[in-house]
Amino acid sequence: MKLKWDNKKYVIFDFDGTIADTNRLHRAAFEEVLQPLGIFDFHYEAYMGRKTKEVFKDFFQSKTISYSEKEIEEFTDRKQKLVRKLITQKLEAYEGAIAFIRLLRNKGKILSVATSSSREGVTLALHKLGLYEEFHFIVTGDDVDKAKPSPEIYLKALQLANIQPWEAIVIEDSFNGSLAAKQAGLDVIIVNNKDLSSQYYCTEFPYLVRDFEETEIQS
Repeated sequence: MKLKWDNKKYVIFDFDGTIADTNRLHRAAFEEVLQPLGIFDFHYEAYMGRKTKEVFKDFFQSKTISYSEKEIEEFTDRKQKLVRKLITQKLEAYEGAIAFIRLLRNKGKILSVATSSSREGVTLALHKLGLYEEFHFIVTGDDVDKAKPSPEIYLKALQLANIQPWEAIVIEDSFNGSLAAKQAGLDVIIVNNKDLSSQYYCTEFPYLVRDFEETEIQS
């Protein structure tokens, strides 16, 4: 699938691992919470795109470890505080991401973020990158009942903009996020994850900038 920019009014971005290299920060925060519990075999890649609380619940269940709801809330709160600290210290956007977002905005596209992260965390990150004002809508894990791979977050993003699925496209990096977008009837482009190349069109932000500019010239 090659992106047809002329009929896409709306571009919906995932955030973690898509716009910014935050997956390493989330991984580090989870590990810092889990290691004092004697857990050293957590693989964040299997949970990318999901809410923190759900990750803890599913991971503990997979290990047949039992924690109370209150304890899971405490783990979740600690992890989120740790990742916000890491965001302020180490956050970096992927090459070409900021330029691509600003190019889209300058060309009149409607932009949104749809992320399973907390609103506090993604707001902090977008401000740090100087991108907060570039987005018309921001939908977070706090705004939905079901995180990706449920399509709820993308359906909500469409509803907020009053845009039909065929008028929009999603920029994602994870399988869970890609599945959520597809279930919402949306085309998907994968960045920063070549492992999904057999299922989706995969590329990098610098190439998207080039493709967008070439399509604009041809039109």
